[in-house]
Amino acid sequence: MHGWLSAVNIYCERTDASFWSEPINALTNLAFLIAAGMLWSRAQSQGAARLLAVLIGLIGVGSFLFHTFGNRLTGLLDVFFIAAFIAAFAYLLPRISWQQTRLHAIGAMLLALSFIAATTAGVNQWRATLDWLPPGMYLGAWLILLMYAPLTRRLELATRVGGSASRFLWLAAGLFAVSMAARQLDMPLCLSTGGLHWLWHLCNAWVLWACARAIQDPSTAPSNTMHRNVR
Repeated sequence: MHGWLSAVNIYCERTDASFWSEPINALTNLAFLIAAGMLWSRAQSQGAARLLAVLIGLIGVGSFLFHTFGNRLTGLLDVFFIAAFIAAFAYLLPRISWQQTRLHAIGAMLLALSFIAATTAGVNQWRATLDWLPPGMYLGAWLILLMYAPLTRRLELATRVGGSASRFLWLAAGLFAVSMAARQLDMPLCLSTGGLHWLWHLCNAWVLWACARAIQDPSTAPSNTMHRNVR
């Protein structure tokens, strides 16, 4: 257990192993709770929307714990909640916005997760020479968004649904590019900026909000019943 509690110091703001060594990085996780609250207030009885709102809130909690306790265990918890959101989103977007069957949605989710896993393996392989690349899980998720946005738009046009799901996905992809850049520049620009990881939090809170809104958009869902019944 001692290994899991060993300190992790990978961000500019952290100068020691104390609880409050990253106050800005810790407090900016409030953005995730705000985004989660906004989604929950719109969710009404929509199970899918509430699930994503809860996961976004848990991401904020997990990240707060990581930027305060700063150890391997809280780092794993942080990544776990992010991975859970990615998996849920990769299932719910085809299920609700694309109006696919459960079986097809599960297949789409597995395909997306396999792509992200392959991207992670590729980034790890080239890490020594391309150290500016973001972690493969995030890069893979961004590439998935870049594929989902135009595909969703094509489906909207094909079904003559004037929804905004694709616009929310494009918004998410654009914000995610900014957040990944901030994450990667946190240490390189440490002396001149004091760190940029806080911007990763602020942008990502609204990346997740936009992803959830793409699913929550009522004009892209076949009925409120589907929202309630998705598990």
